[in-house]
Amino acid sequence: MPADPIVRYADLPAQPWKNGKGISRTLFSDANSQGAWSWKVSIAEISQPQPYSQYPGIRRVQVALGPGEIDLEVGGERHRLRAGGQLAFSGDDEVSVAPLGIEFLALNLMFAGEHWEAKVSTTHDSEQECCSGQVKILVALNDHCQVGNDQLNRLDALMVSSESRLSISGSFHLVTFSPSGEDSYSKI
Repeated sequence: MPADPIVRYADLPAQPWKNGKGISRTLFSDANSQGAWSWKVSIAEISQPQPYSQYPGIRRVQVALGPGEIDLEVGGERHRLRAGGQLAFSGDDEVSVAPLGIEFLALNLMFAGEHWEAKVSTTHDSEQECCSGQVKILVALNDHCQVGNDQLNRLDALMVSSESRLSISGSFHLVTFSPSGEDSYSKI
């Protein structure tokens, strides 16, 4: 049984973007009581063409969850992302998005680059454990995923505790934050 509770996506409240142009649902962050954070993982709901909020000094990674595709324009350069595709950019960049379908969702990682490095990979039917100092988060990619004896639905998430070893079945995005300077980081 997982040491940490499962975050059920269906139960998460919608939060407005910083610029008020969209909504997201936060899965996990290291926010303190004043709301300041050095990393954050959320799911954005992209229903129309709109600009992204700028976050000076923050690094960002966006992973397309679908359905369909989106066009991200970063600093005047267009990038088309299909489900599973990802793009890293600076929170200082001017970014706009246009969904090419309805009810498009995206996994967002935001982190202070001077403290953290981040990567997202896809894993299936594996064992997961977390090294000291790292933050690992599993996000279910479809219904009927399992962590230990617990059933997860699409977009439910779980943080892997450093003292636990988890057996997973199904498909997951694995988000890994490592302290800056760790040898295990590979650039996205």
